[in-house]
Amino acid sequence: MRPRNILFASVLCMLLCGPALIGLASWSGVALPSWLTADDAAYLSGGIVEADPAAYASLEGFSSGEFQIAAEDAVGNCIPMKAMALLANAALQRSAIEASNALFGWECYPAFYGSSIAEMPSRHRLLEIAEKATGDTLATASHIRDGLDALSLRHPEQRFFVYMGPDSMNIEGSPTAKLISNPLTYGELSSIFEDEDGHFQWIDGNVTFDEFADGWNSTDHHWNIQGAFRAYERMASALGFRDELLVPARLVTYDAPSFRGTFARRGLETRYVDQMTDYEFADFPQLSITIDGAEASMDSLVHWKNYQAANVGANAFTSRYAEYFHTDYGLITLENEESDSRQDLLIVADSYSNCMERFLAVHYRTTYVLDPRHDDETIDAFLAQHQDVSDVLFIMRSPNMLAQTTEHALEPEDMRE
Repeated sequence: MRPRNILFASVLCMLLCGPALIGLASWSGVALPSWLTADDAAYLSGGIVEADPAAYASLEGFSSGEFQIAAEDAVGNCIPMKAMALLANAALQRSAIEASNALFGWECYPAFYGSSIAEMPSRHRLLEIAEKATGDTLATASHIRDGLDALSLRHPEQRFFVYMGPDSMNIEGSPTAKLISNPLTYGELSSIFEDEDGHFQWIDGNVTFDEFADGWNSTDHHWNIQGAFRAYERMASALGFRDELLVPARLVTYDAPSFRGTFARRGLETRYVDQMTDYEFADFPQLSITIDGAEASMDSLVHWKNYQAANVGANAFTSRYAEYFHTDYGLITLENEESDSRQDLLIVADSYSNCMERFLAVHYRTTYVLDPRHDDETIDAFLAQHQDVSDVLFIMRSPNMLAQTTEHALEPEDMRE
């Protein structure tokens, strides 16, 4: 047998038997490098999926096709070097898309066939493809607006503010809006919430596309610290602290590790990267931190010591935003021991607040951060237990503002009984 035939047969055998060998090694407890297994693919679109063929090992499961799907998923989770395969396949599709785009000249195009992430080479960034302004979406926005209004009416002793952070799905001027019909824009959502007869104050977060490109990460749905700080200035001014705004001493940029965010993971794109940034302040007050009832520290909210010591995740697609700032928690309490204020603030937020809640905490005695996705408590119940709260501030981007978890948080407490 010729050497090339032996080599070809060996490679073919490895491809056919690879999943079985990887699965056998994993189930027997043999330690394998993450790049060889599917572990690295857990970060990526099309990576690891939950699969339990045994749960569907019945005639009903076989006839419905659920057993076959679970079996295919289980085998797929054992593909050798799955992350490399996913990235290589996406890159191949991207090459074909880029070649065809030479005829059409679109400013942006899908990162791979069927992807919800678009690539914008002229800006060296990735974007979510714009959302359609469907009747259901607009009705949900109106329903949430009504819930916020009713909540404000039930608590006339508190002030209520709402800030919806723009994102790449609805930012005005996004080129992805040209890829679909009837795109939903930030202005359209704002017009629903910005009701002159409402009993809460809408804080307009609209920015131009140039401002968005400067203030949001190019591979992730979160804003960078510059965009977050400008939003803090809008919020703090609306809350009445225009003359007491924080002034950064300097911008800190971490050259390493590179930041490949949610869009890079979902778009299977490695060419674009961000750097983590943060602000330093000359005289920042001491804050006492409690997270989900346990004592913590500022190091739990901003992991700058880990970054200075290069103590970071090894995978290139690690969620750096959560790694540097903090992951999502149900309830965070920030006590400002140096504050002369007797007012408390409740922030109802998603991960958009993770990098900036400390800024707002400077202006209050106590600041609470409640994430409805991780805490089932209603706002009514929280305010009943924390009667010193004077201001309530919602900070979310539209997918979470219009989510069922927010709707539940706005419900009157007697509806839960």
